[in-house]
Amino acid sequence: MTADSTTGPSLDPLTDRRGGFSMVALDQRESLRAMMAPVMSGPVGDESLVEFKTLATAILSPRASAVLLDRAYGLPAAAARAPGCGLVLAADVLQQEPGGPVVGATLDEGVTAELAAQLRPDALKMLVPWTPATRSGAVDLAERFMRLCRTLGLPGIVEGVVRPPDISSWSDADRDAAIVRAAEDLAVVGPTLYKAEVPGYGASPAEAITATARRITEVLDCPWVVLSSGVAAERFAAAVQACRQGGASGFLAGRAVWADAVTAPDPAEFLRTESLRRLDALDAVGVSTP
Repeated sequence: MTADSTTGPSLDPLTDRRGGFSMVALDQRESLRAMMAPVMSGPVGDESLVEFKTLATAILSPRASAVLLDRAYGLPAAAARAPGCGLVLAADVLQQEPGGPVVGATLDEGVTAELAAQLRPDALKMLVPWTPATRSGAVDLAERFMRLCRTLGLPGIVEGVVRPPDISSWSDADRDAAIVRAAEDLAVVGPTLYKAEVPGYGASPAEAITATARRITEVLDCPWVVLSSGVAAERFAAAVQACRQGGASGFLAGRAVWADAVTAPDPAEFLRTESLRRLDALDAVGVSTP
């Protein structure tokens, strides 16, 4: 499903030259602070997060169709975007232990009509944790988010992530089934774009990833993209290709593109070389798949 198959606010400002999505996520907050800690001589201050997000946005946005930024530390980076690069604003407040995974999320009350008028984002994004035991709560959170999007006249990107406490004991098949079920549950709120995890963490055979991607496509009435959390950088392009074969329309990816830059001796040089090379590889995937 392509971007122009949706109803409501247009997703066109977020698309690349082929009508797909080549978006970079830079809305990490406490997880980014934890990533930076090993190379800092002391506590990682807020200014370090702002500096990295601004640097990464300036270097990566010329190759991205859009960037995803947060209100807490990402607003200065919005001005560093390249012309023609769209802006997605995170509308979530994330709950997590330092260095740990996201275990909960709430709607950010600071994302207001006034802020939207100031920043002029092209869409909002909400991370929605989903577990078998909290399905109705996930749907309720996603519905409140989409209500905000409708009030502001903006497209809404719902990001369903499977986060049960016992996920480490799940098989890949269990997790893949849950990813599909989460998409099916959250589809009822009418997202403009859906953001899903890569089946099998990108390590499963391409045919298996594509098969699960097709199941995600079947339960959604909107286009969808994949995120990169949990997928090794060297596997991500192939995983995106397999998902696109199953109906995905691109990616909204962060760590697989730039995470290694955080601890590199020269983060700017890493972003200009390896991170841009990774984006070029993802761009090539878009040429070779539907």
